[in-house]
Amino acid sequence: MLLRGRKAPLPAVLLLAVMPLDTEAPGVAVASVDVVAGPVERTAPGSGWKAANSGFRIRTGEQIRTGPDALARIGFPFMSILVGSSSTFSISPSLVLSTSLQTGRVEQFAEGTEAIKLRTPEAEVRGGGRVVVRREEAGTRVAVLDGRFRVEAAGGVVSLERGQGTMVAPGQHPSTAVSLPAPPTNLAPGNDPVYVQRGRPVSLSWTRGGSAHHIQVLGLHNDEILIDRDVGPSPAMVEIPWPGTYRWRVATRDPRGLEGLPSKEGVVCVMEK
Repeated sequence: MLLRGRKAPLPAVLLLAVMPLDTEAPGVAVASVDVVAGPVERTAPGSGWKAANSGFRIRTGEQIRTGPDALARIGFPFMSILVGSSSTFSISPSLVLSTSLQTGRVEQFAEGTEAIKLRTPEAEVRGGGRVVVRREEAGTRVAVLDGRFRVEAAGGVVSLERGQGTMVAPGQHPSTAVSLPAPPTNLAPGNDPVYVQRGRPVSLSWTRGGSAHHIQVLGLHNDEILIDRDVGPSPAMVEIPWPGTYRWRVATRDPRGLEGLPSKEGVVCVMEK
């Protein structure tokens, strides 16, 4: 969710100078981390991995990693980053604030045109809006869902707008901008909600798409993402562990590894037993 009604973001190069210092070493506390679903672990230079509880402040030089079906939300003053399951993510230990994705998936929501730079082993991504970055053995995949972003790699640069993506192989320039997969259609449940008892999975189905997809479950009255996971072909069985009413959406992943634009939303009601 893009933040509204705030002043323009501070340049990243100045951010560390104005963020309050944390008295604990190492690094500077620059963002808050909420553990939406676990397990999530954290580590700092010279220390081992340990379980992370929701609400801690992540410092420059620290890393977090998520387990299967886990999800962490990192909140900066002007942007947020979702760290998906089976991912390793870090805040770079440098004076110029930047982030790094070693493996897995992140979704970044940023206002302005020059947000914090996101690095992978193959590429650098920077811009404003909403972008999905995946890093796997085949390289980096960047998909712009809203706004504009710039991807640099091996001396090459490509600019992307909404609905465009690029692939970056190790040591190569970014590919020419390509169109993202179209959103799935005919969601079931759709606007008419389905009711399911708490503790039981709900069947989510759709048409248009291949063998790989990405599902998100959101709150009814806000854009906070509560469940975020890769799934196979339709239908997918997903358990929502909290009572209440929720929205869901799905995106297609194509054979190149690019994630497409999300579908319209359906509604699920979870009832107490």
